[in-house]
Amino acid sequence: MRRNKRIKKRSRFATSSMGVASLIVTAFIMMMIFFAMNAKCSAITREIGAKEKELQRLESELTREKTRWDEMKVPERLRIALTRFGLEMDVPREDQLVRMSKSGVPVPGQFALNRLRQSAPAKSAVARTSAPVRRMSSPSVSRRASRHGVRK
Repeated sequence: MRRNKRIKKRSRFATSSMGVASLIVTAFIMMMIFFAMNAKCSAITREIGAKEKELQRLESELTREKTRWDEMKVPERLRIALTRFGLEMDVPREDQLVRMSKSGVPVPGQFALNRLRQSAPAKSAVARTSAPVRRMSSPSVSRRASRHGVRK
């Protein structure tokens, strides 16, 4: 009978050591999962940082380009550009402006339309209302001779 008692003691020892071993293996697996998730989170954090730096770079570039564009629209710079290309321009008079509606028809009651209609009384009323209006170059724009020779 002593033999049976020994077997029971051994089985109790084997059972308790298996419980401790399973706890150790579980803890090891959990640590590995933790380290893998930590590495993934670190990689995502670095990627977010790189994207934020790129966004800041693009925003600063946008600000610089807006500033350059605003500097180009200053009347002084416009005059310099016009002289560089040999153009002489003045602000158009009110009788030179034709405002168009969204449908592409001139808005009625404008000085320029009255002047056009008075200068061409021979045209019929149908031709005035239904014919599309051609765009003409403004009479206040003219080309100047280039200082550096013949302009092509």
